[in-house]
Amino acid sequence: MTTAPNALPAIGLSGSPSPNSRSRILVETVLAQLATFGVTTKLLDLSELPADALLGRRRDATIDEAIQQTTQANILLLGTPVYRSTYTGQLKAFLDLFPQAALRGRVIGLIATGASPLHALAIDHGLRPLVASLSGLTAAQAIYVTDAQFPDKTQVPEAISQLTLGLAQELTTLAKALANH
Repeated sequence: MTTAPNALPAIGLSGSPSPNSRSRILVETVLAQLATFGVTTKLLDLSELPADALLGRRRDATIDEAIQQTTQANILLLGTPVYRSTYTGQLKAFLDLFPQAALRGRVIGLIATGASPLHALAIDHGLRPLVASLSGLTAAQAIYVTDAQFPDKTQVPEAISQLTLGLAQELTTLAKALANH
């Protein structure tokens, strides 16, 4: 975790089963940009969590700690590829473990990637209602990127970098306002 004294904590959730997915890269990019604003950042890769515990079949200290860290962060980033017109099952399984209103007073950034622009509405039809069901506040800006817009995973295109910077700025502003309220 990148730390700064009295900094707002941010957790980025990578909901992709792939360790080198575009959605994970974009979450990491926003986290790095948040760190430049003095935000404390951490990436949580959901594919590294124990599957049985993630599915609620057993308790696990790793899952309990991940939920605690996530629900205590001022800023949360959700990153997911779009499969079957919505977010991944592991992201859903993780958030299903949260208590009611777990994200009240938290600001959430939404990032999704997909093969086609036809799934861009997955953010508004899937992710925003998911966050609202936990009483979280989503940033107005969200990022949906297609494979064609981001063909080389070794370098985030400048246009997308500007989008991630805008999201980082909005999340920081909202989180500071909520923390001072």
